[in-house]
Amino acid sequence: MLLYTSTLTLFRVGPGPSSSRSVGPQRAALNFVHALAADGLLNRTSRVDVHLLGGLASTGRAVGSDWGIVAGLCGASPEHCDAGTLASLMSRVEAEGRLKLGGSKAIEFDPTLHVRFHVQQALAGDANGVRFDARDAEDATLLSRLYVCGGDAAVHAADGSQPDVSHPAVPYSFESVAELLAICRERGKRITDIARTNEYALRSPDEVREGLKRVAEAMRASIERGLIADGTLPGSGARRRASSQRATLEAPDSTPAQRCSVYALAVAEENAAGGRVVSAPTNGSAGPVAALLEQWRTTTPLASDHGAMDFLLAAGAIGGLLRAAGLKQAGCQSAVGVAAAMAASGYAAVHGGSAGQVMLAAERALEPYLGLSCDPVAGRVQQPCIERNVAAAARAVAAGMSALRVPEPRVGLDGLIAAMIETGRGMAGRFKTASLGIALNVADC
Repeated sequence: MLLYTSTLTLFRVGPGPSSSRSVGPQRAALNFVHALAADGLLNRTSRVDVHLLGGLASTGRAVGSDWGIVAGLCGASPEHCDAGTLASLMSRVEAEGRLKLGGSKAIEFDPTLHVRFHVQQALAGDANGVRFDARDAEDATLLSRLYVCGGDAAVHAADGSQPDVSHPAVPYSFESVAELLAICRERGKRITDIARTNEYALRSPDEVREGLKRVAEAMRASIERGLIADGTLPGSGARRRASSQRATLEAPDSTPAQRCSVYALAVAEENAAGGRVVSAPTNGSAGPVAALLEQWRTTTPLASDHGAMDFLLAAGAIGGLLRAAGLKQAGCQSAVGVAAAMAASGYAAVHGGSAGQVMLAAERALEPYLGLSCDPVAGRVQQPCIERNVAAAARAVAAGMSALRVPEPRVGLDGLIAAMIETGRGMAGRFKTASLGIALNVADC
C-alpha cells in the first residue's frame, strides 16, 4: 500500500536552481559526513573523493553541483544556504586547498581534483548519482557510498542504507484519488482534515504549525526578493524581468492569472539565481504554489496562518499522492505539471471547495502537461523552465476557480496519472533533464 508522504517532507527549503542537481548533492554530501561520524570514521579521514555520475555529470557544472557538495562536506545544510553562502564556501576552499569536514576535521581538498564529472557513466533509470570515497592517511578506503538524488530534493543511498525520505504509517493512507475521495465522503471530512490528522500523527501540532508557517514565510520571502531583484541570471546572462512587472500587481484591473504569473516569475527567477526557494515539488517548479498562496493572501481580507496551513496541507496531500503514485522523473509533466495541480488544489481548498472540487482543480491544472518533456537549455533551470512556471501559475488559478463552479464533479485524475506515468516511461533519457536530448538543438539565446 502507498503510504502518506508528509507535507513537511514534500516542501523543502533550499538554494536554487535544481532540487536533484544542486540541493540533492549537498544533502548527499551532508548525509555522507553524518555516516562517517556515526561510524567513528570522521577523525580518521584524510581525503574525500567525489564522483558525479549520470545526469549530475552531464549538467552538474551548469547548476553548481560541486558548490553544493563542498557546502555539504563542510556541514552546511541546504535550509540555511543561498547562492552567496555556497559561493563563499567554495571560494574559501579553493583558496585554502582544504575544508573542514563536518565543520571540524580539516582535510586537504581541491574541488578541481577531488570532484570528478564522469560524463560517460550513466545510471539505471536516468538517475543522478554521486559517490563519495573517504580514505585515511595510508590511502585505504574507510567508507564508500553511492547516493541517488531525486527530483524532489530527496536522496537515498544506493545500498538502501540511510534513506532520506520515508513513508510512515498514518491514520489515513490511500493508493489512489478514488480511495482518498471515498475516505472524505465516508468520514465527512475535507482533504485538509485528512492531511492535518496524518501530519499530527507524525509530529506534534505545534511542530506542524511552525513547520508550515516556515514554509509559507519562505515562499513569500522568495517572491519579495524576486520582485525587487534586478540584473542578469547566472550563466545565460538573461535579464531578470519580475521587478519590471510589479506594476501589474498594483493595477486595479489586473486579473488573478496576471498577478499569479508575476509572482511565479519572481520565484522562478530567484530560483534560477540560486536564491532560497521552497521545492513544490521541485525547485525548478517552485513558482505556482508560492504564487497562488500569495494571490490568496493578498486578496483575502481575513487571510490567516490557519488558512495558509489549509492551502499547504491540501497542496501537499495532492502532491504527495501524485508523487507516491509514480509521477516522478517523468519529464516536466511530473515537475511543473504536478506543481500546477498542487497550486490549484490548495487554491480550491481555501475557497471552500469540496474534496471532489479540489481533485477536479488538480486534474484540470495537470491535464495540459501530459507528455511535456524536461530538458532545459544548457542544463540550466531557466529556459524554458521560467516561462513554464509563469504559464502554470496562470493555468492553476483558472483551474481552481473553474472547479469551484462544478457542484458534483466527475473526477478522472487517476486515469490522467496513469497516462502520464506511461508517457514518462516512453520518454527515456533523451527527453528528460540532464539528458543529451532536445537542449542540444536549441539556440542558447
